[in-house]
Amino acid sequence: MTPISQSVSAAARSAESSWEQDWKLRNAEDGTNQLIRTGIWTLAFGIAAAALAAIVFSGFTQQGPHSSIGWLCVMFALMGLPFGITVSSLGLAKSLRNRHLARLSAHQPDTAVLRRR
Repeated sequence: MTPISQSVSAAARSAESSWEQDWKLRNAEDGTNQLIRTGIWTLAFGIAAAALAAIVFSGFTQQGPHSSIGWLCVMFALMGLPFGITVSSLGLAKSLRNRHLARLSAHQPDTAVLRRR
């Protein structure tokens, strides 16, 4: 007789569809999760730098920040925000593509979908 914990985990694994398992495996091995994580952290860094420049380091005027540290925060924000958005978008696009390929290979097993090694 098998313990209850093993039968529950086996039931949970069998309930997960094959395309979901394939999608998780593809995301785990092709760097998609790292791209999304890096993009989110870079975006958060850019938002924090902009908030610091606006709130802590004397704010903005038409000519820009009032202090040198404020200018430095603006430069970090202007680097971090576009790069974070770009990297997050790339990671999200890769994740959606992997999900599409996993569903395609699950519904049409005869199609030639390149498998990762």
